[in-house]
Amino acid sequence: MEDSHKYAKRSGRDPEAIHQRALLLARRAEYKRSYACHQIAAQLEPGNPRYLYHTGAAAHAIGRSGDAASYIDHALRIDPHHPAALQKLGDLHFDALRFETALQSYSRALAIAPDDRSLLLSAGRCALHDANPSSAMHHLRQRMLGTLDPLHSELAVALALADRGDYEEALPMLSGLVRQRPEDYPSLRLLAEMHVGLRDQTSARLWYERAIQGNDLDSMTGWLLYWSRLGDFERARQIYRSSRLNPLFERVMRPANRRWEGQDLRGKTLHLIAGDIYLGDALQYIRVARIAKAAGARVIAEVPRRLRSLLRTIDGVDAVIMPDAPSPPADYEAHAFWLLYTLPHPVEESIHRAPYLSPPSDLRSEWRERIPQGPALNVGIAWRGSPWRIRDRYGRRSMALEDLRPLASLPEIALYSLQYGEGRAELLQANPAFPAVDLAPDLPNTCAAIERLDVIVTIDTSIAHLAGAMGKRTFLMLPYDACFRWMLDREDTPWYPSLRLFRQTKPGFWPDVVTAVGRALQSEKIVR
Repeated sequence: MEDSHKYAKRSGRDPEAIHQRALLLARRAEYKRSYACHQIAAQLEPGNPRYLYHTGAAAHAIGRSGDAASYIDHALRIDPHHPAALQKLGDLHFDALRFETALQSYSRALAIAPDDRSLLLSAGRCALHDANPSSAMHHLRQRMLGTLDPLHSELAVALALADRGDYEEALPMLSGLVRQRPEDYPSLRLLAEMHVGLRDQTSARLWYERAIQGNDLDSMTGWLLYWSRLGDFERARQIYRSSRLNPLFERVMRPANRRWEGQDLRGKTLHLIAGDIYLGDALQYIRVARIAKAAGARVIAEVPRRLRSLLRTIDGVDAVIMPDAPSPPADYEAHAFWLLYTLPHPVEESIHRAPYLSPPSDLRSEWRERIPQGPALNVGIAWRGSPWRIRDRYGRRSMALEDLRPLASLPEIALYSLQYGEGRAELLQANPAFPAVDLAPDLPNTCAAIERLDVIVTIDTSIAHLAGAMGKRTFLMLPYDACFRWMLDREDTPWYPSLRLFRQTKPGFWPDVVTAVGRALQSEKIVR
């Protein structure tokens, strides 16, 4: 793919085209390349506060706080009432632990957009940083007198409590708020989600039934996933089918006249969108390509850039493109995830339990030498994924490398790190040193390494999906409020028969999980 400067030249140095390119790259989590494009747009039109704000936000995303502050300050000099820039300025102060200064920025933004829930959350986090909920609400009311009404202040604190996993404190606050504002559908949905996290499915159902009355996409999607979590795929399909013609779903689906929902595909081309950012989703749902192929289609799969070389060899896929590539000529289009709820086949048939992914053949011989077979059980480990729900102790799926240290003391166990991204620093800087071989692989090499390992031990990240797609024995460590796809109270999963699930018994508490995994590894070694 072209670098930023080549793209700028090809686009005729059109700042808006370059800006849109940068936004696309950010949606795909390619933040460094996004920042480079945003910089060019801001240079071409330095008086545009929108370009300046997005350049600052992109700089913040890659940890360049000084550059971020410079761009945001410039944007606010041109437009002092730019709410997103004010919020980003508050974020920069918050990161630097300047909470009162951050709150001033959030207050200025809330004066412009008082119902913005992300701003309310940010303000609530500031107020709660070293205070109890009652003091935090009092502080917000005092600091934002004339900006927020009392209900907004209470909502800000409740959102912040929920964000960090203090559900027991957030629930009564939100329940009281929706009694006064019964059409606050986002809060109704949040109440449902928290009860899911608390494993109170009956209460979650009641709140979802109220939330979906607002007829918004997030609530309808949450309702559908609620039934999927319970394993009732047919009920989930009924919900989707009852809503699929609703304009809400046009945001995530293609135009109805080109949407494949089971029509005859003989001699047709299908553009199958497997994913754009999240690698695990693309690895999990690309399996539906075989259904389209069996129906006679030529299948062009759209996948995240990092998966392009791996997924082009998937059974049923004829060609692979990346999300920013021009749309290919196609008779039909479909999102792989939504096909599970769309096609006439039962979901259980669409799951396709057999392994469907293998490493590139040219890497196999290299990894046979790098991971020798011996008396020790070779175990691959991964402990950190994306920062989603990073503050929520119920749903935070990453752990610290130190949490896995008990595995390092097991006899005849050799550990190999499959961790990539920021998590690698924990391994490289561990003191005392952590006894795991740092493989530092890209995804094709990760695939080849997994083939050579005996067992994979991982949190819920793309490594689990990669190993599952290969049929590799995998121990998956799940947070208390696990993703819907792993369902409830199961040690197995229909998605990947080679996976065994280990669930937290207390929110945010990993020692019991790691102990159970250690026992399972010892048993695995005996069986071997």
